[in-house]
Amino acid sequence: MADVEKSKSGSDADVLTSTSGPLVFISHDSRDAELAEAFGKLLKSVSAGMIKTFRSSDKKGTEGIDFGDEWFKRLMSMLQSTSDVVCLFTERSLDRPWILFEAGVAKGKLSTPVVGVALGVPLSRVSAGPFYQFQNMDDSEADLTKRVDSLLNFKRFFFLEGVQGKRLSF
Repeated sequence: MADVEKSKSGSDADVLTSTSGPLVFISHDSRDAELAEAFGKLLKSVSAGMIKTFRSSDKKGTEGIDFGDEWFKRLMSMLQSTSDVVCLFTERSLDRPWILFEAGVAKGKLSTPVVGVALGVPLSRVSAGPFYQFQNMDDSEADLTKRVDSLLNFKRFFFLEGVQGKRLSF
């Protein structure tokens, strides 16, 4: 299985040199960086590494913006490369302009699927305003499991000879 690698050729457009599954852009408030990191690890863990993630706040690995990068250009490049955007809504992030911006670019300009996840806040607070149009979810195990399953969507990302269209279990 190929890993996500940052290209050092100087072009922001070649963020991913190879990938074998969906790339999920995790939109969040920078004050929730640890929560976004945990959510990314959850996605990777339950998908056996098939789901790759991007978090602008990542300072530990290759899932964020390197020091010295033009952050806005990199952010836009990642929004163009992503298969899905997951917006993490907490008490700190509700009504933050960057989450609205990232979701707006993804959905309005690129037609990328967007979902909001209410973490520690009532779902009704997430499903108001601009996010009312999306089928948002809370942080229940059932909703998270359903979302990960849809991100893995084997018909879209994973084809094995002789098992196309069949659900695989791990």
